[in-house]
Amino acid sequence: MSLSATTPDIHQALAPFWQALQRQDLPQAKALVQNVVQAFPQHSLSWLAASHFAEQSQQALKALEFAQRAETLAPENFSVRLRLLECFLLCQQSAAAQALATKLVSSAPDDALTLSRLALQLSQLQQYDTAARLYQRALQLQPDNATLHFNYATMLRICGELAQAEQHVLTALQLAPGDAEAWHFLSGLRKQTPDSNHAIALAEQLARPDLSPKDQVQLYYALAKTLEDLQQYPESFQALQQGASIRRQHLQYDVKQDLAVMRAIADTFDESLISQADGGCNSAEPVFILGLPRAGSTLLERFLGCSPQVQLAGELNNFAQCLQQAIRKRSPGQAAMDKVTLVQQSARLNWQQLGQAYLDSTRPLTGQTPYFVDKLPLNFLYLGLIALALPKAKIIHIQRDPMDHAYAIYKHLFANAYPFSYDLTELGRYMQGYQQLMQHWQQLLPGRIHQVQYEQLVRQPEKVVPTLFAFCDLPWQDEYLNFHQLNQQASATGSASQIRQPLYQSSLKRWQHFSNELAALRPWLQPDSTTD
Repeated sequence: MSLSATTPDIHQALAPFWQALQRQDLPQAKALVQNVVQAFPQHSLSWLAASHFAEQSQQALKALEFAQRAETLAPENFSVRLRLLECFLLCQQSAAAQALATKLVSSAPDDALTLSRLALQLSQLQQYDTAARLYQRALQLQPDNATLHFNYATMLRICGELAQAEQHVLTALQLAPGDAEAWHFLSGLRKQTPDSNHAIALAEQLARPDLSPKDQVQLYYALAKTLEDLQQYPESFQALQQGASIRRQHLQYDVKQDLAVMRAIADTFDESLISQADGGCNSAEPVFILGLPRAGSTLLERFLGCSPQVQLAGELNNFAQCLQQAIRKRSPGQAAMDKVTLVQQSARLNWQQLGQAYLDSTRPLTGQTPYFVDKLPLNFLYLGLIALALPKAKIIHIQRDPMDHAYAIYKHLFANAYPFSYDLTELGRYMQGYQQLMQHWQQLLPGRIHQVQYEQLVRQPEKVVPTLFAFCDLPWQDEYLNFHQLNQQASATGSASQIRQPLYQSSLKRWQHFSNELAALRPWLQPDSTTD
């Protein structure tokens, strides 16, 4: 039965289910959706509801199965096919998602909500230009929709249209002045100046009595960034610390667990394992840029992207996902493992299969050029596995002055990652663990890891970047030094605004403006003599 043939009965039956799902009452929602499926087994709406319940219950494959059942009942219905696209992406089935997305773009109806949903899925497929066009089309239908203006602005920023992005986020704030996320986004689009900034407006927003903790965090980080741009350093750090403290209060995190995992990795991936292992996937396509966030990986990526032989794939979670899938296949039915056990299990995998699974998982995003760049920072945790599973992959480690690096991490509000970054002591301890693990990899894998120092990169790019290209077996041209003009590929990272500019050195030694405030970091961080 198609959606066009719906009856009041199924809508009435589903209403309490959607209410239960919205309030996260999963036991009640489960009972209700089971009743609806039993009563209306031949109705696509029943299976769409079941798909949404499965997603909320962390059952991605079930969500996809139920969406496919809905499509068999309503194969031409756009809403059903859009839900199927969402489930393909939920299950990391990129090739199927790409194929379906192409069809949906050409047949999308003139409905703002539907266009917005489709644009969101396209952004996850890194089709940012197409997503931007869909948001623009949706805005023509609803020009006073603040959310659409904000979402369109996010795509414009990724595509490098910073001035347009600022215009649209300002429009969004005119329509919805209390949107804290939009204020935070606005603060990062450009450097704020004495003649053009939003410090007073942000202070007024922070004075509102109805702010949620999430809103407070967004506004404090926006204010901190603005005040730093205005060189009001003590006030900037005070705002930053307030925002970070609130964010940390709402996280369940123990840095000791992460440090234990790093020690287990070093203990498990030792010289004996590396020397005995053979095989691996023979592809030379992957180029991994790794380290910790805010080290300059996006800058390195943009240089490499100047070469026509290189595709920039962004920050891919694929290697970790393929690793987890391989462990589950090896131990079917086993209860959930703790992270240290997962590390130990990972040393017993088939390296060739793991490497091939990773490559396959990146398609069709990759494969059209000889090389692609995966710049997920936390791949430093998997370096032993990467070396074994992809022995021909290029590995690049970028690092910077530890205190500058720590401050850059601390002042950045991450979406869902890096929970160690909101407390200075936890940040220092994590960075110490990272430094120790990287020293382990460098001793264990001589010649495999190309080191880049951020300070040298920005001071002497004419020396550092050609050496990088040589390591990656890429031909060098001097015009690549003008990366900000040559490389117009989209970027969805936190540095998407900065990479549209020429190289600058203003971020060097910035931590010294906050020397006293950052004192808690010093016992944990090793000084780096190469940055002087």
